Amino acid sequence: MLPSLPMWRASHWFIHLLITLAVASVQKPGDHGNAVHNIGAGPGAADLDLAAWSRLKNSDVGLAVSKLLTERGTWRPDPQPSMGADLMSGLTEGVPGSVVHNALSEGECRELIAGFPTEGNGYMPGERVAELYRDRQVKSRFLSHDEKLAEVLYQRLLDHLPQELDGGRLYRVNPNFRFIHYESGGHHSTHIDGREPQELKWDEAAGGWVQSRLTMQVYLNSHGKDFMGGEFAVVDAAENETHAAQVKHLVKPHAGDVVIFYQERLNPPSQYPPYELQHQGNDVTKGEKFACRTMVDYVFADEERARMSNVKDDVSQGTCTNTRPAQVLAIGNTIIDTMHTVLYIPVDGKVLVATKKTYVGGQGANAAQAMALLGLRVSWMTRLGDDADGDMARHAYQRLGMDLTPSIVVPGAMTSSATVIVATGANKQRSCLIYDDDALFAGGTAVSEALAATIQRVASGEFRAIYTDGFQMDLVLPVVRVAAEHAIPIVADVEVLNEQTRELAQLATVLVAPLSIVKTLASRDDPATAVLALADREGRTVIATDGERGAHGAQYGDKQAIHIPALNVDVRDTTGAGDSFHAGIVVAVTRGMRLKEAMTFATRVGAAKVETPGPSVTPEALERFGVLDVKCSQ
Repeated sequence: MLPSLPMWRASHWFIHLLITLAVASVQKPGDHGNAVHNIGAGPGAADLDLAAWSRLKNSDVGLAVSKLLTERGTWRPDPQPSMGADLMSGLTEGVPGSVVHNALSEGECRELIAGFPTEGNGYMPGERVAELYRDRQVKSRFLSHDEKLAEVLYQRLLDHLPQELDGGRLYRVNPNFRFIHYESGGHHSTHIDGREPQELKWDEAAGGWVQSRLTMQVYLNSHGKDFMGGEFAVVDAAENETHAAQVKHLVKPHAGDVVIFYQERLNPPSQYPPYELQHQGNDVTKGEKFACRTMVDYVFADEERARMSNVKDDVSQGTCTNTRPAQVLAIGNTIIDTMHTVLYIPVDGKVLVATKKTYVGGQGANAAQAMALLGLRVSWMTRLGDDADGDMARHAYQRLGMDLTPSIVVPGAMTSSATVIVATGANKQRSCLIYDDDALFAGGTAVSEALAATIQRVASGEFRAIYTDGFQMDLVLPVVRVAAEHAIPIVADVEVLNEQTRELAQLATVLVAPLSIVKTLASRDDPATAVLALADREGRTVIATDGERGAHGAQYGDKQAIHIPALNVDVRDTTGAGDSFHAGIVVAVTRGMRLKEAMTFATRVGAAKVETPGPSVTPEALERFGVLDVKCSQ
């Protein structure tokens, strides 16, 4: 086996799918007629199914409410004040529910209230609201599309949002907001929140099927000061009119508070009712209450997984919810790659560029992003400039749910970049021109502080494995030395040889390197003999990659090396294929796979990349090669 870690067991997902499909049926909003299943559809939805009702109530959308945020692109400057959070008690394990305080300042809340319109696109008076919803009384409602408000909330609340949920990864705060104005007598009766969109669609930008999993309720003024009543209450809903709902959790909101809670599956219905997060907005008894509501979206590699998954069902069925996958630390380069495809690469000549696209690449970045897509929780240590390229990289990593705490942003420096030229004709060549800003790699206090904090996390045992692409050795060596002292598996990609990378190669638990490097280190010409010679101590694994000829591997004590041939695939772009292979090896280490199984798995991950244009593999390619199966640690 690769370095010893707990084995993973297979999911009961397929059994769960069959059971749930057996009872699934198309529901209408009116089918939820009692308190337990109420989703609030009014007379205007009587003849509609859930999807049609969802489209109707969300069809007319207006502009952003916040004028200042729209014009300036920012509100209060960083660093943000402390945002405490209270968890909702009594929920099934894995079901998120919390109240985050101080997410918005009182001034920001006042600005949003001042922006409430009284007419125009997106505005709906209380009378029309009553036609669409039978369960609420409001003065008015306004639907707003606000990308900047969504980004502000995403950045501020990132630490309070699950990075993975129901097998999907955190994608964004949805930019479509519902602003609500209540006056005395206003309320929202007991109901549950559904997921949107009802009809799943593939999202090219997200690289998967996007659907909401959390509701985000933002309060813009304060209980006890601006209004009385109007509390947010989670309840045990009454089955009939003779039994009163029992309050499980009560929130008396303050301006800037955000309630975040899970959206349970409505269609097909959950196998294990009653729903846990039935909630209501109590009657406003005095004053006026202002709030807005949006959702938190997750992206899924598999459409059926997105449609069927549900935390409570999965727990009750014994199915893996994958809420705590292995956490790894990755260290390496970020390079913004601009890819040009051409028929051939000219020598002292010109050629027409067929396509041009920009990606977040770099050896380590490609591997780290693939690890995140494969389900690992990735803490990512890299250097970024404080330029537009650095912002692009950070947003890409955050969309994948990667922890950027160890990363270093260098003021005044430019993020590394590259121009990659890929020939698509008979001779499938590629060339890469890389620019590194010397200022990016200077030392300083920020580097020292990031290293000290990361080393402390390594020593605490937080990470199940360490990965490095063999670059930025001033960051790598201090970390892997501590990891070696604590017997934490180290997966190292070594592509150049010097004094520092030779030390890294020696420290590595799993050395993955091009065959030429392995031959040099071992002073052997035969691939099998070379990997066997370097697998020279207990727990040591050596893998030599050889492009289209596959890979050779051996572990300490092996009498014979393993050779895994490359797969016969439709070659679209080999850029980053080795990085994806390395990601597969890291996943294999965290799952305790045996060497042959690990190399086979990593080969499939690399093959998925070869069939993907650009430097990074995509979820659909990983799904096509069967490497996204849900696993659970025992």
